[in-house]
Amino acid sequence: MSRDYTKYTVEGLGENLNKRQLVLEIVKDWASKNNPSFDEIQAAFPDEVQGSKGFIVKESEVKDPKRFNMKEPLSIKNGLHVVVSNQWGSKNVDTFLNLVSGLGYKIEKVSKNVSTEKSTNDESSIEFDITKLSLRDFKKLLRDIKDKASFEASLLKQVSRNIDFWSYLLVYDHIINEGSRILSVDNMDEAQDVFLAEWLELGDAEQSLAQFVMDKIDMNFDEVHLNKDQRIHYVASFGSYLYFCMMNFSYEIDAEDMAAFLASNNHSMTRDGKDVFDTHCCGDDWIIDMADEWQRYCGFDPADYEGDYVEVRVINGDYIETSINYISMAEDVIAQFE
Repeated sequence: MSRDYTKYTVEGLGENLNKRQLVLEIVKDWASKNNPSFDEIQAAFPDEVQGSKGFIVKESEVKDPKRFNMKEPLSIKNGLHVVVSNQWGSKNVDTFLNLVSGLGYKIEKVSKNVSTEKSTNDESSIEFDITKLSLRDFKKLLRDIKDKASFEASLLKQVSRNIDFWSYLLVYDHIINEGSRILSVDNMDEAQDVFLAEWLELGDAEQSLAQFVMDKIDMNFDEVHLNKDQRIHYVASFGSYLYFCMMNFSYEIDAEDMAAFLASNNHSMTRDGKDVFDTHCCGDDWIIDMADEWQRYCGFDPADYEGDYVEVRVINGDYIETSINYISMAEDVIAQFE
């Protein structure tokens, strides 16, 4: 079996486009050439191609801005502005490709494929279980890989079955591939869609990511703090969802809001108005250290943004004092993923 990296080149429009860029560039090009009415552009790109969230809507009627490319509205007939969905995964993008091929667009998939078939060489090199490996133990394991192809095959299969551990692909690429994003799995997009939908359902709850992830995987602090297996699961999940947020929020929020999200990993978790860390007398340093480590694997080392102490807003509206220039980091995150 092979894994596809979902990059596309569209003749005359662009190269190495991700799914969101692919859809936006084609719709934008078609609209500029046809100057359609709203009914006409919806007929050309019907909602059922995208799925349940809608494909193209009037900018003034958007109810959930994080699901649409609000930064680049398209102007159509009579000066009406419309926006294009940014919710694309492996399944609905194939439907989109079938649609636009009929409109005359020539698209080439340029993603590199990696074989995930089990190698017959050195079977012992693939005898590991990522769900039982702490982040530290996983890094140690990477130092002793004997058969890279076999190891990658096993790792990809295990991540496909345990998508919360997708972050271990980040660690592998960071250490083995010198930071280049190489490994991926087909169900990553679906996992992101589910996660973001759950995040958006929170509305104004304004939780830190540390708190949200603990709720999402249905754990409490005692389990994470005292049970090794639960802690392994939690740490891996945090890394996965941190990357998902960085990538997806970059399309929709400004640098100040992204900075607030990143800085929010540095404040404590509350339950019923009480500080969970203080209640357990352990402090929240390990959450901060974990967040910093995962940010490095995501490609952004907090040490690179050290400077004078400044006050930074966090997502619950409070301000914290920190030596990290989160605005500068946020600008780099947005530039990386846009």
